Amino acid sequence: MSGPSPFEISPPRPASRGIAFGDRLLRWCTALGAIVFPVAAGMLALVLLLESWEAMRVLGPSFLLGSDWDVQGRKFGAVPFIYGTIVTSVLAMVFAVPLGVGAAAFLAEIAPAWWRLGATFLIELLAAIPSVVYGFWGVFFLVPALHPLFTFLGAGSAGGRGLFTAGLLLALMIVPYITALSYDAIRSVPNAQRQASLALGASRWQTIWGVILPNARSGILGGCLLGLGRAIGETMAVAMVIGNDPRIGSIFGLGYSIPSVLANQMPGENSMHRSALVALGLVLFAISLAINILARWILRGEKRSMRRTEKDIRPPAPENAPPTTPAKAREDDNNISADILASSANNLMGRQALNARLDIFMTATLLFCVAVILVPLFHIFGYVTWAGATNLSPQFFTSDLSSATAKGLGHAMLGSAILVMVATVIGTPMGVLGAVYLVEYRKSRLAHITRFVAELLIGVPSVLIGLFIYALLIQPASDPNSPLWQVPLVAQSLWLFQKLDWLVPHPTGWAGAVALAVMLMPVVLRTSEEALRTVPDALRRASYALGATPAQTVLRVIVPAAATAMVTGVFLGMARIAGETAPLLFTAGSSNFWPEDGMGEKMPFLTYYIYTYSTGDKESEKQMAWAGAFVLLAFVMLVNISMRLISGRRDVAASRSQ
Repeated sequence: MSGPSPFEISPPRPASRGIAFGDRLLRWCTALGAIVFPVAAGMLALVLLLESWEAMRVLGPSFLLGSDWDVQGRKFGAVPFIYGTIVTSVLAMVFAVPLGVGAAAFLAEIAPAWWRLGATFLIELLAAIPSVVYGFWGVFFLVPALHPLFTFLGAGSAGGRGLFTAGLLLALMIVPYITALSYDAIRSVPNAQRQASLALGASRWQTIWGVILPNARSGILGGCLLGLGRAIGETMAVAMVIGNDPRIGSIFGLGYSIPSVLANQMPGENSMHRSALVALGLVLFAISLAINILARWILRGEKRSMRRTEKDIRPPAPENAPPTTPAKAREDDNNISADILASSANNLMGRQALNARLDIFMTATLLFCVAVILVPLFHIFGYVTWAGATNLSPQFFTSDLSSATAKGLGHAMLGSAILVMVATVIGTPMGVLGAVYLVEYRKSRLAHITRFVAELLIGVPSVLIGLFIYALLIQPASDPNSPLWQVPLVAQSLWLFQKLDWLVPHPTGWAGAVALAVMLMPVVLRTSEEALRTVPDALRRASYALGATPAQTVLRVIVPAAATAMVTGVFLGMARIAGETAPLLFTAGSSNFWPEDGMGEKMPFLTYYIYTYSTGDKESEKQMAWAGAFVLLAFVMLVNISMRLISGRRDVAASRSQ
């Protein structure tokens, strides 16, 4: 008798139209949340293309081939900015790849378990530091530290700033990502290969170099490409130390990158200038998109190989070979010369001694890679805490910049909190609904598209998100001839934004919150999807066995069981957007007063003052910048540490091999 197994319980058929409507409503709502992501990505590409069309039409190939950037003369060449972006990214990879892969090899293959957990947790914290804090640390420590080297090399006029400084700072920012993904790739190598290598007499370092790293090269390459994508799109830290000079020079001279010129010159002095800046953003978008697609493709291939069952592969015996008897084996052994045995023993002892010394040296080298990564972490914490905590005062939290006596940044902290909370309210429902759709309807084409697009949106530079929201919510109100009004679907969206008072000709809190929400949505979707996938399938089967519908199972069983991990992901996303600066520079604007006029006006935010005051001349402003950097760093670290401990995730974020 054939039929389904009694242990394979399928979702029950709806018993009534009301229940069937509930299931359909769940699918419609979750599909709506999922479709938001490809729509947002498509609108991002469309807006960049339309807004850059004027510059591309007028300038033509000279835009990509020219090196002059003269706003008044309406000459715009992208070569200096592409050059600066490539040089800083390559320098970052030169420093970060050996350190990241070396640290990953030590943590995965050599370090004891307790040491591994502590070190990976600290490296994860290094990735959580906001980029503006990295830039702040670079301005006050890294630039003065490198100034003697620049003077010795004949580049003293740069004052320690320049392409080399930006590349070094970028290396520190991307090395946690390379370490985490390389660690995953190394741990995914089957243990049978390690054991076989050691059984053949290879030393530990020979096993790592000759077996582990070659088998993990796909995952390592994918991690390096993701790190390169992060380096290419980094804005604030680079803008604070690169020098912002649109000329092509040596790596120890001043320079400019595409993200930094967007942060400094948007929205531009005229329509042509703005269009040229957006065209630079389109170039950055194309480069980032290509790198992220290639990296995701490589990592997907690595994950597929990890799922394969580990098998012992034994070579087959020759077809016509006679069987080897015990007597024949003993006869062959007796034919071996005693001289050969003695010579082999001496050679083996010599090789073992050499390999032992090589193991010690390489273990120390890999440990040094871990130390080089962790030392800046403690230095940043100590440096910012020591200088920032001493400048805190009650007035810093309770005053704004309009006070005649004691000035403070209380208004900026309140504005940042409002922006983050509104962005969370906008972005979290879309992310959660999309995650439910990806898990419950995982075989649909929309699920595959949404997951792929969400991964790409996470890698899109934040400055491009700000550029997109500015062109969508601010520029059309100030420019009636904006090309966005000519696209019917976009024009309908703009009409809706006008009715909601989101479309005004100046930066607003709404525009800043929407920009942060676009950044938050893919983070919430990916973390919520992972949380929903961890719910045991037995709970789902038990719910179906009790007669619950798919909608009841999802809403009353699956989501509540994953709620803690989903909330943790939301808080981690909030901590990430709380440290953002670039997307808010030309969407939220800034204000020296308390945000009393609502979200429809300019909204102050803390990272703006950290960025602007770090390069100011007034000592009082620098002291407020130190205090602001300390408050921001303390908040982000507190949220990250608390959420990691609550969720029990004590390893590097991407690691799933433990």
